Amino acid sequence: MAIVGIWKLTLHTPFGVQTPSLRINTDGTGGLISLIGEAPLHDLQVTEDSAEFTAHVPTPMGSFAIGFSVKADGDALAGTFTSPLGATEFSGQREA
Repeated sequence: MAIVGIWKLTLHTPFGVQTPSLRINTDGTGGLISLIGEAPLHDLQVTEDSAEFTAHVPTPMGSFAIGFSVKADGDALAGTFTSPLGATEFSGQREA
């Protein structure tokens, strides 16, 4: 599957630019990894080159469920994340 792997994301958030890593495994599990730790992916739905999931992300204002929709195109990734503040586009690059 083209979406399986480790991706370095670039997210523009109210807390500044965040650069977590996204890990999607062949067994349908994964995580969103930041300096704070790893948030497991919930409700992960994977197709050949796309995925949708939710991660409970810790922030200075508490933990929030953030919904993600991503699509891979070679070594590039693009998508949207939806938080209580609305939907925002983001990008990413394959790390492994």
